[in-house]
Amino acid sequence: MAVNTTEHLIADMERVRIHLGIGQWLLYGGSWGSTLILAYAERFPERVSGIVLVGVTCSRRREIDWLYRGVGRLLPAEWERFRAVVPGDGDLVEGYRLLMEDPDPTIRRNAAVEWCRWEDAVIAHESLGSPGQYSGKPDTAMLAFVRICTHYFAHAAWLDEGVLLREAGRLAGIPGELIHGRLDLSAPLETAWELAKAWPDARLHVIDDSGHTGSPAMGEAVVRAIARFA
Repeated sequence: MAVNTTEHLIADMERVRIHLGIGQWLLYGGSWGSTLILAYAERFPERVSGIVLVGVTCSRRREIDWLYRGVGRLLPAEWERFRAVVPGDGDLVEGYRLLMEDPDPTIRRNAAVEWCRWEDAVIAHESLGSPGQYSGKPDTAMLAFVRICTHYFAHAAWLDEGVLLREAGRLAGIPGELIHGRLDLSAPLETAWELAKAWPDARLHVIDDSGHTGSPAMGEAVVRAIARFA
């Protein structure tokens, strides 16, 4: 995991681009992927022809704190169970990260199960999307997912707080489509709204019936957004 960081991923993207001989490319992704895309595009704006983001995040500590603590105000019973796995009153995400590095496979699996149970609680209301998708992963995929999530979020993706919004001016001239569900509790609309204000070439589309895992209307919006660049 020491060589699995945002900087390593940006470098990997550049290696892929160069290997394939691509001068400029359209970047498309969602959730954490939007954080990586913004970090890459602000580093190499001349390599990007356009951007489509779904479920916009910037992986700020305030966003991470909301998902793994703040939203617990709406789900007190579920959050109490999630919180109880980590002893003491320290950083909850860091506590889970340490559990996912424990040499005991039973401890790792139990931590992954409880992490995914919490993630599912946050999206349980998304009847038009994919409620329950996290706990439904096979064990190997679930363990990998939680290990990577805790690794990145415990370090706030190795990004200075708020840097992606502060540096959004570097995206000037790059057309963007931001697609976000109004019902998204995992990544509230606020971040997409702030990004749209800081990036004049981006258009924000708010999907009223969608949460973080999408809906048919969100799928249609994604197709239209990508077609803009065809």
